[in-house]
Amino acid sequence: MHRTCSSQGHPPENTTSMHNESDAFRIEDAYAGAVTTSAPTRRRAETRARLLAAALEVLGDQGLARSSVESVCDKAGYTRGAFYSNFATMDEVVAALHAAQTTELVDRVTERLAGGLPGTDLDQVVAHVLEVLPVDRQWHAVRTEFTAQALRNPEAARALAAQRAQLRERLAPVLVEALHRLGRRPAVPADELVRALVTAHEGLTTARLLGEPPGVGRRLLTAALETFTEEVPT
Repeated sequence: MHRTCSSQGHPPENTTSMHNESDAFRIEDAYAGAVTTSAPTRRRAETRARLLAAALEVLGDQGLARSSVESVCDKAGYTRGAFYSNFATMDEVVAALHAAQTTELVDRVTERLAGGLPGTDLDQVVAHVLEVLPVDRQWHAVRTEFTAQALRNPEAARALAAQRAQLRERLAPVLVEALHRLGRRPAVPADELVRALVTAHEGLTTARLLGEPPGVGRRLLTAALETFTEEVPT
């Protein structure tokens, strides 16, 4: 049985509309996790969460081009009315998923680095952090889809750049503190160190999903840390 949610009408499905000011504004808000009206009720929040969880599965299996509002609604057990009371387009769903995904990854890394470290060996520390970073096809598909949106739409590009800057801002002090406990410090600005590590990890995740043997990413990330950090003089 499909659940319903109040809606003022159901606009026609459009999986590619990111080309007007209204859509661009909604996409940036979704990406930043902002709420443009009153706070959603618990029921609406639950509906939104179920739709996003369903969309993650659908996008991971089919990609944006083959995904539809109907497929997401069928997976979640909701009607189109429920979808359109939360999202305007599938592009907006991708933006919201990417925002949630990135926030979760930052939270995982922050919690991991803020806790106890397994020792002073960089390779062990890298392995310790990688344990909480999934090599997940669905998550990777969302990141790829949103990057593609950013390449074709300036508003999405600005949203992505702003979110990445926020990611670096959150991770930099945590990483510097963890390095201090290891007796090391960045040899480059902390923002650049985080940028290098995040970029490397994204590329290595892609390679791993395409069949690269396990362990390669860990070795390369360790090498990057050794290159861009240095021992604190005693």
